[in-house]
Amino acid sequence: MEAVRVYGDVQGLSQKDFDEIKDEIPFNKIVYKNDLLNVDYEGHYIDIDDFLEELVKRLPKTAWAKVDFIDHLDWQMTRHEIIDGKLTSRKINIDAVLEPTKN
Repeated sequence: MEAVRVYGDVQGLSQKDFDEIKDEIPFNKIVYKNDLLNVDYEGHYIDIDDFLEELVKRLPKTAWAKVDFIDHLDWQMTRHEIIDGKLTSRKINIDAVLEPTKN
């Protein structure tokens, strides 16, 4: 089992901003189309704080982002959201999220 899984969407990132940060994005799967950035990663632990801080600086107030960070070793999930230009992070009950997908 991999240590972490991180995935999420960023709506409203301009092509110019994407081009400026794309080489620094810490995920191994990146899809960008029509101002929507989709990120996905599974592997060893990575730090996504710099990525999130950069998004806060670049996203207009009308944009949003949601990135879920699942730590398989500690069995925790943190949801990072950017709404109205503000970043919030909160722990989510991972069992409540994964239970409906069990069957």
